[in-house]
Amino acid sequence: MPRHPRKAKAIQNMLGRLGYHARPSDVVAALAEYGIEVNEGLVQKVKMEIRKDTSGIRRQQARVKQVVPGRQVRRVRKVRRSR
Repeated sequence: MPRHPRKAKAIQNMLGRLGYHARPSDVVAALAEYGIEVNEGLVQKVKMEIRKDTSGIRRQQARVKQVVPGRQVRRVRKVRRSR
């Protein structure tokens, strides 16, 4: 692991530890204990990017494959056997 990790990744890790509803000032204070200096604006930006990423995943999962009418396999009729 690098000695100075990227600030955005450090913020993501701290939000995972504190919870995603943590205030930006709490995240700044927690990262300051580890010697990483960030501001509240960057924390808010990272939180918004996380929200955008997760909402995009939900939209992709909600899509349903469209079935083209007329290209379905037709079932063969049942024929009665004569005795």
